[in-house]
Amino acid sequence: MSLTLSRPPEAGVNHLPVPPNGTTDRPHRDRAIDLIRFGCLVVVVILHSMMSAAVLGADGDVVPTVALLHTAGFTAASWFFQIMPLFFFIGGYAAINGWRRTQAAGDTWADYIRARLRRLVIPVATLIGLAGAGLSIASELGVPADLLAEASTRLGQPLWFLAVYVGLTSLVPLAVHFHERAPRRTIAALAGAVVAVDGLVALTGVNGLGYLNFLFVWPLIQQFGFFYADAIHRPVRTWSAWTMMVLSLVSLGLLVGLGVYSPNMLINLNPPTGALVLLGIAQMCILRLSHARLNEIVSGGSDRTAAGHEYRARIWERVISWGNTYGIQVYLWHMPIVITLIGALGYAAQLLSGVSAGDGLSAAGIVLPEIESSWWWLTRLPWLMTVMGLAALLAMAMSKVPFPSEAKLARFGRAVARVVSESFSTSEARGGSRISMSRMAVSRLGERLSSPVPRALTAVALAMDGIAIALLVGIAPLIWTLVSVAALLTSLVLAATMKAPIPGRSEETAASEVPPAADGGRALVSLG
Repeated sequence: MSLTLSRPPEAGVNHLPVPPNGTTDRPHRDRAIDLIRFGCLVVVVILHSMMSAAVLGADGDVVPTVALLHTAGFTAASWFFQIMPLFFFIGGYAAINGWRRTQAAGDTWADYIRARLRRLVIPVATLIGLAGAGLSIASELGVPADLLAEASTRLGQPLWFLAVYVGLTSLVPLAVHFHERAPRRTIAALAGAVVAVDGLVALTGVNGLGYLNFLFVWPLIQQFGFFYADAIHRPVRTWSAWTMMVLSLVSLGLLVGLGVYSPNMLINLNPPTGALVLLGIAQMCILRLSHARLNEIVSGGSDRTAAGHEYRARIWERVISWGNTYGIQVYLWHMPIVITLIGALGYAAQLLSGVSAGDGLSAAGIVLPEIESSWWWLTRLPWLMTVMGLAALLAMAMSKVPFPSEAKLARFGRAVARVVSESFSTSEARGGSRISMSRMAVSRLGERLSSPVPRALTAVALAMDGIAIALLVGIAPLIWTLVSVAALLTSLVLAATMKAPIPGRSEETAASEVPPAADGGRALVSLG
């Protein structure tokens, strides 16, 4: 059984250009899009680093706090560095191209999901496992429980994005189907749902209802990415792009002025609101107007000499390649770096408490300066450089952590299924209606999971559950780390078996249901 929602578009028909040589070679990656995607991750790292801080309490304890969030300057700046709409928009652009390549290669939705899950889940499982073990060791060394709880929460905060991204990835084939059959009606339905949720929150005053917009805001922005992918090879309508950008920003400004949305775009992020949709439209228009120029820059710019052109192109290529390879690792591991550095500075400030640095200054205040003081601002650049440098080194190190291959995970999954089946068979032979009923239940579950589509859905659900545990509950105490990692690993095992035969089924049946991936996911070298 395979899921085919719509035919892959033919070259040159509304979607993809005909290659100049008349072949059907797979299109090259859009380097400007790759660069912007990596740039978005860097902005998030900078933002988290600037907002993370600590102060010494009245009793000398280190108290973690959030810097800048409620200042007027930060609110104004949030209109520029709130880049999550742009990221999900770019994700939609990359997703529809990836799904069309999958279809063109004759692969299925299950193949698409399998490769994406492996790309996204392995780094998350590594982070949760190692960070959970690290917090457990810190607890044994006597680190205060409240600081460990704060660290657990901060480590999990960036994971909301990946939980949403995994869910959106699983919906890409269905979303593309609706886009190709009824693009405007799909946009209208999602936009109407966003407005309805925002209106419900405004009428009832129950802010928790706003979390329903996780189901509508990000899928809507992803659909905009599909439209962008269809229009990318057409001439840019400059006047239309400028008009749409101005209208979206003016509408957003009016709604903020009327009190419908917060002027702080970070507050509009959790839960997501229609403000992010309007901001995302403006970002989409800016990208449309600058896309060609960005590609010219990363291709070497307008250098008149061939040598200079090639040199610039090589530099950009290395930056983009590094970002594609390590960007997700930087995103995941920057918070452990920030937490560790703040903890070390706090410990040093405690040791220096009461020590004078002259002219009425305290040594503790130099190590851990008052937030938004002149010294605090002067230390932000070296602070950011330290965080970015260490995050880059740690990202490269974590990418080398060994992880079982798909083949090994598939063999493990088959072995577990075989052991469970044999165990129930042995127990049933000894007699016992309860064992027989349990075996029947397991058998029914096995039948349901014999098809790649139910297995893919189960794998996606387990991946989202594993991330949600770390996000909502935390990774400390250690039991939550184990539960989260177990869910993520089970997700990967199920995903790996989507291209392998299931015990009790013939090799021919399995092969007919799950065609092998064309490149084993090798082309998926980035989040998109």
